[in-house]
Amino acid sequence: MLTFNSNNKKNRKLKRISLSTNKSNSNLHSKILYNGQFVYNFSSNDYLGLSKSPKLIKESISWTEKFGTSLSSSRLVSGNLDLIEQIENKIKSFYQAEMCLIFGSGYQLNISVIPSIFGNFSRSSDECIIFSDKLNHASINIGCKISGFKTVRYNHLDMNHLEYFLLKFRHIKNKLIISESVFSMDGDVIDLESLRNLAEKFNCYLYIDEAHATGILGKSGYGITALESKKNKKEISIGTFSKAFGSYGSYICCSTEIAKNLINFCSGFIYTTALPPNVLGSISKAVEMMPDLFDKRKELLENSSFLRKKLNQLGYDTLDSKTNIIPMINSKKTDYKKISNVLLKKGFFTSAIMTPTVPYGKERIRLTITSHISKKIILKFLEALHSFEK
Repeated sequence: MLTFNSNNKKNRKLKRISLSTNKSNSNLHSKILYNGQFVYNFSSNDYLGLSKSPKLIKESISWTEKFGTSLSSSRLVSGNLDLIEQIENKIKSFYQAEMCLIFGSGYQLNISVIPSIFGNFSRSSDECIIFSDKLNHASINIGCKISGFKTVRYNHLDMNHLEYFLLKFRHIKNKLIISESVFSMDGDVIDLESLRNLAEKFNCYLYIDEAHATGILGKSGYGITALESKKNKKEISIGTFSKAFGSYGSYICCSTEIAKNLINFCSGFIYTTALPPNVLGSISKAVEMMPDLFDKRKELLENSSFLRKKLNQLGYDTLDSKTNIIPMINSKKTDYKKISNVLLKKGFFTSAIMTPTVPYGKERIRLTITSHISKKIILKFLEALHSFEK
């Protein structure tokens, strides 16, 4: 088992996990093989189970047969299939955006797009400033740092604290507010209307990372910024294909002006090979299917709500989660690794999240419910957890 040193001076381990590939038994899709044991996976980002979709697999194979295993170039040189632009055109229509650009991973997108939004500005706090939610993803924090722009972090979801900083730095010409729409560790959701109002009031760019909302929230499944409402041209929406879309990669929807800045100044777009055809094929099919998966989204959120209520009854704090990302926090300062190990013995794979990934005192078991986790499986999980508590 591979290990490496982490910031908290403990060795993290890369777990050896095998995913089920048995097409004849769809029940196995809810399980992984870990240490020789098939266990239910309560830590997957495959929210709608599309990574096992026969339709996505078929389209992935078809694109590989047509275009090979790689496009072998960046999109600005010779790797820009016209079919990629067709996918981008479909996505941008859901956001009522002028342009969409497909990137590699969401991490790559955030660390390279954030420094490039304002174009080729000098790294001066007199010209540009970023306002970032304190619980934003690590990739956003790194993107802010790389930018060289002054960055202030407002208290989590605290619009009064954000407005205090906006007033304090209102003299700076280029202002950027950044937030996730669904937060990756807490599962809570932003007040989009308030953020939009503040962005408009102070003439800010507004950057919303929908990584954990895409596929789950919104009428079409493209997140809360894709809801039918008027948007400012300075609003930017980020999404991912690696979670509910069952594939890999990410995208940004924005104005033509912002997109031109990215095409000219964003290293993560300019200097990287285009996504391979097999990945693009699966993305294409997922983009096509997403608006029709309303019932899957509804059932997933209902099952998640049911689990949260039961965990609360057992004395666990699930914070303000409103999604399928559910933190399990016990005020008794429980050994979460012990809980995770006990649940594993009972057939459930969960992740203990420790400091510095989450703040001290907010360590937890982080659960993610997918469409493969039925209510029947959730009841089994609760029974196992209840026996541990007793």
